[in-house]
Amino acid sequence: MSKGYTSFQGIKNVLVVFSSRAQSFDEAALDNFIKHAYPGSKVFFVSTSGQEIGKKHPSKVDLLIDFTQPGARQAFLFPFKMRKKSRFAIGRKAGLYFRSKLYDRIYDEKIDSSKPKDYLEGESWAQRKVLELAGVPVIRQGGVTLDRSKDIALDLRR
Repeated sequence: MSKGYTSFQGIKNVLVVFSSRAQSFDEAALDNFIKHAYPGSKVFFVSTSGQEIGKKHPSKVDLLIDFTQPGARQAFLFPFKMRKKSRFAIGRKAGLYFRSKLYDRIYDEKIDSSKPKDYLEGESWAQRKVLELAGVPVIRQGGVTLDRSKDIALDLRR
């Protein structure tokens, strides 16, 4: 991980705030990544409007991972509310300056020159960086190759 960020100690409950515009990872993938980084932890999900996604999260969590991007629709006091619930908070620099003061680790995509220009690729890049700041390694898999199963079967018949 860059800048020497390490995982946090004693993480039992993780709350993930999904992005309201684009989400690169689904619930199952995030659950898998986080549980590998923090064995024995429970992962809960909410939307930027605060609605539960799946099971209800406890009133206090150990780690908050907030994928809310700049310009996303969100309640004004939402970052304060989320920070109050969590021991550690990681997120993106979005909205007013107070998020950088509230959260423990912030990813600022506006100063990251290596972020791809394409919107979806850039969103995936930013979300991986937020997970990296949270101590959750995300390894990109290689590209999917062309499905040649029918061609191979036809070649075998000859």
